[in-house]
Amino acid sequence: MEILINLFFVLVYLFSIVLTCNLFTNSIENLGKKLNFGESATGSILAAIGTALPETLLPLIAIFQNSDASLSGIEIGTGAILGSSFLLSTLALFISGLSFVFFQKEKLSNALNINFKNFQRDYKFFIIAYFIAILSGFTDFKNIKIIIGIFLISYWIFYAIKTVSNSIATESEDDCPKLYFAFNYEKLNGNLFLIIIQTIFSLFLLFVFSKLFVNEIQGFSLLTGISPLVTSLVLSPLATELPEITNSIIWIKSKKDSLAISNITGAMVYQASICTSLGLIFTDWKFSDDAMLNISCTICATLSVFILSKIIKKLPAIILLSCIIWYLSFFILLIFVFH
Repeated sequence: MEILINLFFVLVYLFSIVLTCNLFTNSIENLGKKLNFGESATGSILAAIGTALPETLLPLIAIFQNSDASLSGIEIGTGAILGSSFLLSTLALFISGLSFVFFQKEKLSNALNINFKNFQRDYKFFIIAYFIAILSGFTDFKNIKIIIGIFLISYWIFYAIKTVSNSIATESEDDCPKLYFAFNYEKLNGNLFLIIIQTIFSLFLLFVFSKLFVNEIQGFSLLTGISPLVTSLVLSPLATELPEITNSIIWIKSKKDSLAISNITGAMVYQASICTSLGLIFTDWKFSDDAMLNISCTICATLSVFILSKIIKKLPAIILLSCIIWYLSFFILLIFVFH
């Protein structure tokens, strides 16, 4: 009975995180229009930051919610960081490809209508950041890890500046949803003050619901006896990446393929640089066998998409659909080989 109550609150806070992220993303899209950002900057930077906030907050809250930085908190924090990159590069892209085929009635061989150059750029940034972060886990020198963590933060700032400058120079984005806090008052729809108020309010809610969600994840781990790391590798990403997945479905249904995919790839870069830097700076950043399995599947999924799309110079739906292979492989190996 206690487990059922725990799962109920996990779902409640999960749903609350999704709603709050949609509120935040709505304000971010309006901010992008206000700043005259193009699709790439809006998707890869503004929307990615908005939807990536839970996976930034969850590790921090998990690590620091106890004064002694308990082992379970550190495991959940590390699992949330690694699991998010894994889910984005596998399940999120698979659902995007599935949505493209289902909603747009396209063939598996048809390519998504995206800025392919920007897609490849995001993948290159992700691969470099991810490999640096993972290789850093094999050194025992904490000061080196902290330096690398600071470097990755600077690396993302460079990526953001480059993306925004290229987007403003080459793209335009006129379609934008109405600001929620403007309600039905057209004159208030582009009001900068309301945009900022909505952003701050959604940030506050995200912090509250993320903290509550972490508490329930730890409770579930204790009740079931499942490793906190395994729990966070599976459950935490499903919650934190729901905004990216939800946005990709909505945007692809509206035939905004570029926004949908750039939101995911931009979040991947953010995750591999900003979020992994949190692990490098605030934990010992060591990987168990379960974590290494997760990392291996992430690398395989990422390289397969990057190499195949680079060879044919486009992104057909079949490549995105193939990402599910690595997502399922992780669970099969985790259950039947590692446990």
